Amino acid sequence: MPLTQRSASRLEASAIVILIVALIAVLPRRYHILPNWFAYLGMALIIVPMLAGAVLNLSGAWRRIERAAEIFAVVNALVFNVCNLLVAAYDLVENPGKLDPVRLFYTSVGIWCGNVLIFTLLYWLVDRGGPDARLSGTRRYPDFDFPAMDDVEHVPPDWHPGMVDYLFLGFTTSTAFSPTEAMPLTQRAKLL
Repeated sequence: MPLTQRSASRLEASAIVILIVALIAVLPRRYHILPNWFAYLGMALIIVPMLAGAVLNLSGAWRRIERAAEIFAVVNALVFNVCNLLVAAYDLVENPGKLDPVRLFYTSVGIWCGNVLIFTLLYWLVDRGGPDARLSGTRRYPDFDFPAMDDVEHVPPDWHPGMVDYLFLGFTTSTAFSPTEAMPLTQRAKLL
């Protein structure tokens, strides 16, 4: 597997992680459940294995550690994002007259953007067994059916989804109440 494809995939994912932490850092203090340093620690825990996996040609054991760290960090980010939403909702119900509407709006946009980015990473990690399995072709069947996969007339035959495709999937699933453009094919994809 070429180093450039692995590196590009990890660098894009690292950029998404940095955006998630930036959103956490700018959320109004009132809606934080944990201090900012906790988000920075989580960012380091996911980015260090990603970058090491991108730069170094490491063994299968290291890749399993990297994948476990990525999934652990993404699930934790999702849990904390849900907790931030619950804190904001509780504050809205319990203190409706004391809330600053602009601050509440910024908080809700931050939580929603965080949700889009977190699910982008989750879809990237789950589809076809993750980035390494996709690049090596070890898993044949996809978890999501992207329209480009079926468009042989306009798309190269070796097309595979990139981070922007997963970002678009994360955006549409967080926005629409209907099925999105990329249909889930497996049970685990449907549960996400």
